[in-house]
Amino acid sequence: MYENFYEFTEKPFSLLADPAFLYLSKKHELALNYLEYGLSEQAGFIVITGEVGSGKTTLIKYLINKLDKASIKIAMLFNTNISPHEFLEIVLKEWDITCTGKEKTDRYEALTGFLLQEYVKKNKVVLIIDEAQNLSSETLEEIRMLSNLNDEKQPLFHIILLGQPNLRDRLNQKALEQLRQRISIHYHLDPLDFEDAVQYITHRLKKAGSPHADIFMPAALESIYQHSRGIPRVINIICDTALVYGFADGAEKIDKTIIETVVEERIKGGLIFLEETARSIVAPRQSQDNGPGKELEEIKEHYAALNKNIFELTLLVKKLYAEKEPSKKAPPNTVHKSRKLSGNTEKKRRPPANKKLNQEMSVLRDRVKGLEKKLHKNNTAGRRAVSRLLVKTLGR
Repeated sequence: MYENFYEFTEKPFSLLADPAFLYLSKKHELALNYLEYGLSEQAGFIVITGEVGSGKTTLIKYLINKLDKASIKIAMLFNTNISPHEFLEIVLKEWDITCTGKEKTDRYEALTGFLLQEYVKKNKVVLIIDEAQNLSSETLEEIRMLSNLNDEKQPLFHIILLGQPNLRDRLNQKALEQLRQRISIHYHLDPLDFEDAVQYITHRLKKAGSPHADIFMPAALESIYQHSRGIPRVINIICDTALVYGFADGAEKIDKTIIETVVEERIKGGLIFLEETARSIVAPRQSQDNGPGKELEEIKEHYAALNKNIFELTLLVKKLYAEKEPSKKAPPNTVHKSRKLSGNTEKKRRPPANKKLNQEMSVLRDRVKGLEKKLHKNNTAGRRAVSRLLVKTLGR
């Protein structure tokens, strides 16, 4: 839709895990180094975790493209909601291993034969399991059992588990202690920092053939990072939608207003990018209001807290005086110290107010009145809101 308008040869922010578009940030490069080290040092289990959309699958596909397919036999599993029985069947199918028997021991024998055959040829065998956090405990235990297939010096194949952060919680369970102890390498892929996020966007624009690496203005880049929290997939969604909006408006540059509109429309539609997105969309706009409106809101909060304290203090004092009231059996002409006579009627003495709180209330009341004058004359709604606040809190 917008490719010709912005002079792209292809879409720069596709959600597909395309290794050709991988940007090796400092964190992604370190994760890649861990993977390559694990494969070269015959590590049995390698675990890579990261937030949803952090680029784990793209990274592993990039690694696969780098490996020598002639000497390395790779099987990659994406469907992890499977039983131990289904797991073994899929593994055999991925490596084209023929199994004539139907028993579990038959499948293990067929797999062992394949691994030994590749070992003799000095080929490496790698099993990669994506979305490993969805594996059942029984299937994870089955995977652990596979690590027993070794030549007593090194494992016959490598197992790489990719998963979301809760995979770490799963592996830390007591029942999976034996599996956890066999993990040689683990790396957690954190979100991009701001600098890498900007470089990530620029990298993808260039990869898509754009002659203009500055399509997104600085304020727009800051907004993208704020709403994406540095998660590559969320960055892609925001940037792709922003380019659609920009194309519709005929905007050669994507500014902050377009980014904010994209996020607002997403939230209005009932979907959010991250848990914090709905809150973060309001935060920057509030921070821009440093005038009387913001100060008035702060005073309202302080005012309400003070009023609550005075109200509670009053109740406490009333309770104390009630406890000191004379017994009902006291002579009718007896006057208690806490009472005074007014004509023929006795009344309770009014509890003394807290002077410090009252003084603070008075200062805040004066500030509120001053701020009312600073607000726009036509802002009748704001003036009425302040008036209602004063009537409610001071009119007790």
